[in-house]
Amino acid sequence: MSIKVKLYGELRNKVSNQDHHNGAPSILNIDDNDINTVSDILSKLSIEENETSHIFVNTKYCGIGKIVKDGDQVGIFPKKMALMFVEISNNNTISITVKLFADLQEYGPAKALLDVPEGSTINTILKKYRIPKEKKIIMLVNRLPRYDKNYVLNNDDTLSIFPPLAGG
Repeated sequence: MSIKVKLYGELRNKVSNQDHHNGAPSILNIDDNDINTVSDILSKLSIEENETSHIFVNTKYCGIGKIVKDGDQVGIFPKKMALMFVEISNNNTISITVKLFADLQEYGPAKALLDVPEGSTINTILKKYRIPKEKKIIMLVNRLPRYDKNYVLNNDDTLSIFPPLAGG
């Protein structure tokens, strides 16, 4: 599979042997059959999700769980370029419902309808709500248990997040 990747801003420094002329992106052609998602590309290039602000696949705003195919073009922008894209927040988004239970409501409302980029994961939502990584939680998507925080959410999904249950 061949994918064209453009790295912008400081992310260009992740690629050796590239000239960085006047703000032009570094362009890579990645030939790798083990790449299935944007997350796989980030891993291959040693880029952490928290180093990015916006990701586009074939000019459409997306999250790291977005599936990529042969011939796709991927643009990855760093945190420092985030303000340039304020107006695109509703471009290529999906709608999900997030429900927080018990003491998790300190991180957000009990129920909220969110528009998030296509390819967003449960982890994307946990970060958005600033729920600490070490916080023990139970996650359900459409009332089914999910154990993988990299689970990719779909349009109209309901993500329910609970603290561990105790009782007698």
